[in-house]
Parts: sequence; C-alpha cells; structure tokens
Amino acid sequence: MKKRYKILLISILIIFIGSLFLNMQVYEYPPKAELQQKVNYLSKQIKQPFNQNSDILAIGNENPEFMLFSLSFSTFALTNISFLDTSFRTQAIEIMDFAIQKALTDTIYRTYFPENTPFSPAMDTNISVLYYGHLNLMLGCYRLLAKNDKYNELNDKLSAHLYQQFKKTPYLCLASYPQQIWVPDNTVALASLHLHSKNSGSNYKEVCAQWVTYAKAHLLEKQTNLLYSTVDFESGEGLEEPRGCMLGWSIFFIQQFDATFAKELYENYKEKFSSNLLIFRLFNERYESWNTDLGDIDSGPVFLGYSIPANAFAFGDAVAMKDWKTAKQLRRLISFGSKTKISNNELKYATRFVDLRINPLSEALILYFETITPWE
Repeated sequence: MKKRYKILLISILIIFIGSLFLNMQVYEYPPKAELQQKVNYLSKQIKQPFNQNSDILAIGNENPEFMLFSLSFSTFALTNISFLDTSFRTQAIEIMDFAIQKALTDTIYRTYFPENTPFSPAMDTNISVLYYGHLNLMLGCYRLLAKNDKYNELNDKLSAHLYQQFKKTPYLCLASYPQQIWVPDNTVALASLHLHSKNSGSNYKEVCAQWVTYAKAHLLEKQTNLLYSTVDFESGEGLEEPRGCMLGWSIFFIQQFDATFAKELYENYKEKFSSNLLIFRLFNERYESWNTDLGDIDSGPVFLGYSIPANAFAFGDAVAMKDWKTAKQLRRLISFGSKTKISNNELKYATRFVDLRINPLSEALILYFETITPWE
C-alpha cells in the first residue's frame, strides 16, 4: 500500500513538473525545412489547373469562399516567409502570381458576381468587399515583393474604388454580399489600402484611421468592448454579437493598419473569451457560452463553447502580438487536434477528432498564422 502511495505521489510530481516545463515554453517560428515542405504543398495546389484533381476546387464544395481564402492566405503567408527568410522570395513571387491569376478567374469570382465580372460593366466595390479586399491585398503583396508593375494598374484602380466607396458610406463599412456587412471582410480591404499607401505613397490609408474612430464609437459591444461580427446595412450599427471566428480574423488584419487598436482588442479577447489550462489556452466562440452543437458555416462544430476557427485565429493573433507563451499554448492545441502527412517533401494536415475536409485552406491559414511578421 505504501509503495502504491509512493508511486502515485511520484507520478503526480512528474506530471506537475512536466506541465510546469511545458507551460514555460514559448513559441518559435518553424524551421526553414518545414516551411519549405508547406510551401511545396501549396505551390502544387495553386499551380494545379481547376479540374477533377484540384483540391482547391474540391474544397469549394464545402464552401465556395474557401477557394478564394486558400489563394489569398497562401499569398499572405508567402509574404510573411519572404520577410522572415529572403531566400524564399523568388519562389514566393512565382507562386503568388499563379494565385492572383486563379483569383481572377470566374471559378473564383462567380460566387460573388453571379451575373457580371468584377470589372465589367463597371467596378462596384460595394457589391463584395470580401472578394475585392482579398484580391487587392494579394495584389499589394505581389507589388511589395516583386518590385515590378505587372499588377500595378489593377491594384491602383481597385484601391481607388475601395477608397471612394469607403468614403461614400457614412459608416465606413462595405457589404460582403448584397446588403450584408461582415466586419472581418472590411478589415482585409482596409489592410489592402494601407499596403497600397505603403507601396505607392497614396493617401488611401487615411480611411483606416477614420474606420478605427468609427469602430470605437459604434462597433464595440459594451459588455466585452469587442467588435460586433456584423453591421446593420441601413443604420451602420453593430448587429451580431462578437464571435471568436470573427474577432480573431479581424484582429490580425487590423494589426496591419492600427497596431494599438489591435492590441487593445486582443487583450480584451484574451481576457473575456479564453481559459488558461496550463499547457493549453482555449478560446470561446461566443462570450460566456458553453454549448455543444453543430455551430454554423463560420464556426464549424462547437464543443463546450469552443470552436476550431476561434482557436486557430487566436493563434495568429498571438503570433502577431508577439505573445509567445499564448502562441505556444495555442500551437500545441492545434498540434493536438491535427496530424501532419508528409510525402514528396510536401506537408499537409488532417484533423484527428472531427471529419473535416480542410485542405489546402488549413495549410494556407496555419502557415500564415505561424509566420506572421511585419511586412517591412
């Protein structure tokens, strides 16, 4: 009996020391070899024609938006990597070029423009700030790295239209779909205008500051002091409550044009939505909600109030804010819920506990989150 008691005490002590050690660890960017494996996989998927073998086309059956996001977040991730390690720049530019060409095809844009093209008969950036915002930020990333004028005319034209539309609306928010406004989609477009000013010297970034002023006055929910998820098309007031899948996405794009505001949101998000479980930190989908259900198209399945997007996007936020301890806790959580498959020097992910078809979007997102760094 004494021996069993001693073994139990030793086991508890080992677990405690192990947990303490893990809790002291901090996040570090992935090594170059691992980054190359992920780039190889995304490069193959982006260069693959839209046919029966295309994983990007297949993921569109789950949600057509996933096709655009696979291309855009791959581009954003490649931009990160090129600043972390300039040896990636040449191949990054080539892959980004392919991604932009695909984003300009009707396979991608018909979800947002079922009757016309995005540029004919006239560009109307209030029809889908979602499509235009992601495309424009992709164009800006290419322009930042490539230092050539291949897409400059389109980037200039699209940025001008976005800027003019933002200035026209009294509440500085544009629709993702007709008369439907999501805050996260607007943050992408605003980040694209800030990058355009960086690339070209335009004054378009001024609308970013104006949006932040409006958001602080009208789009922060009082109980949490966090951004509403959607905006009423008629009044410009916040509509749907703050949600993890929307907040995390918004914060790392806001960080590109207002680091101070992004930091305030992140700290509130972490305080109000997360639980610290020593080696893990978990973020809720909704404030003080512990439900388990199928969720919706944005959150996916929700278990005890936690969703996959809320925690994945919070990981990106933590890296963006250089909150290395929280980033490590969240990266550990993502590793616990996923497994990697490596073949032909290409790395991709699969989920462990739920059956989700997420490739290549998962690779693009995680690669972006784990490499976020200033585009300087």
